Amino acid sequence: MIKVKTLALSVSAALAWGAIGSAQAATTTQQVADLKAQVSELQQMVQSLSSQQQQQAVQLQQQAEIAAAKPAPVAPTASSTKPGWITLADGQTQLKVYGSVRADSTYDTKGGNSDTTSITNNTNKVPLNSAHGTRNNLNVTAATSRLGVDVVRPTQYGDLTGKLEADFMGSSSTNGDGSFRVRHAYLSLGKWLVGQTTSPFVNVDTMPETVDYNGAMGGGTKRNVQVRYTQPITANQKVLVALEGGDADKLSTTSGTIGAATASSGGNRLPALTARYDIATADKKGLLQVHGMLHENRISAATATDNTGTNIDKTKLGWGVGVGGKYSFTPNDTVFANYYHVKGDNRYMFFQNDAYVASRVGTDLHIGESEFDSGLLGYSHKWSPKFRSTVAAGAIWYKNDSTFAKLAPTQNKNLYNIIVNSFYTPVKDVDLGVEYTYGQRETFASSTATTDNKGDYSRVGLMARYNF
Repeated sequence: MIKVKTLALSVSAALAWGAIGSAQAATTTQQVADLKAQVSELQQMVQSLSSQQQQQAVQLQQQAEIAAAKPAPVAPTASSTKPGWITLADGQTQLKVYGSVRADSTYDTKGGNSDTTSITNNTNKVPLNSAHGTRNNLNVTAATSRLGVDVVRPTQYGDLTGKLEADFMGSSSTNGDGSFRVRHAYLSLGKWLVGQTTSPFVNVDTMPETVDYNGAMGGGTKRNVQVRYTQPITANQKVLVALEGGDADKLSTTSGTIGAATASSGGNRLPALTARYDIATADKKGLLQVHGMLHENRISAATATDNTGTNIDKTKLGWGVGVGGKYSFTPNDTVFANYYHVKGDNRYMFFQNDAYVASRVGTDLHIGESEFDSGLLGYSHKWSPKFRSTVAAGAIWYKNDSTFAKLAPTQNKNLYNIIVNSFYTPVKDVDLGVEYTYGQRETFASSTATTDNKGDYSRVGLMARYNF
């Protein structure tokens, strides 16, 4: 604007001098009037240009203020940079599809029959030796294949993550029926998780690898619907606490020596409380986990037959504690160990008896809870980048002098398994496995001349799996 004013003054001065010269030369009044008109016109042009410059400056200032007021776009989270993640149309949500195509085959040389034959280990249900169960049973399935989706989206509170994973085992307890069975379905934000996933009480992180789809005796993979909170303590320590749903009732109706067994059940009124404390070594070679669990066992029965016209309830506390660990003392050698003590529960660990027996004498209800210890030892060795092996032994032993043992004599007193397996990875993401399992169960009842109280189990398992 200063340059425009300077130009205008220069032109005005030049015209003024010209006008003076012309006046002196021609001294005509008309010429002077014309020059004055031209000077006035130039002054109007200068004022117009100055006004336009001022308007443009105001517009630029307004545009800058509007741009500064707009919120900056939220940058995608780090997951968008991971290989295999897909960014959706909103530019914020990423997802990853994963899973496995798997085929399993088992051959039971001892301990199988039509009631217990399954693609998974059934040591706790094998026929007693005196029953002469059918031998040489073949099972095959592809229902152990699974499909999953991981999702992540940034929020003002951190990343919102989710998981949905299912296999094709359905409701079948043998070889699967081909329908979807939900394994994991949850959302997680910050320290909170809501949905179905692995319970803090079970020990999936400190168990050896097996060909058997479920896993080794002395462990569990229970996945419950839960609300869970995770609190980091240090970089290598954290605590998980969860409230879990699901009816814990699982009672035996076998008559025993104390009153009469009853199948009346009232279900749970409260969720189960589970917790886990993790301690990892700084070099990540070792992991120690401590587990805890509490839940209510409850039975109820109408007493109309006793002319009271009311319901009667009986409750007892089911609980459990456990500790598990693993340590890799070389990159190729890892040892595993787990121990649990559980009373009044049958949901969390593999191969368990019923949680309790319910008996009734008149209007009095009684709960006789089962109580057991379980242990596992395992060792894994990598022979090469493509070949690895594991040997493991697991056992469960029940308290023998309990009400449960007296009221449920046909249930198991002791069980054990010995497992030896090897895995071969010919190409990336493909595993071929072979496994031999020997096991035995013993019931509370004593053997007689015609009825044995032990049953032996022997199985070879094969597995082929492609992970994607």
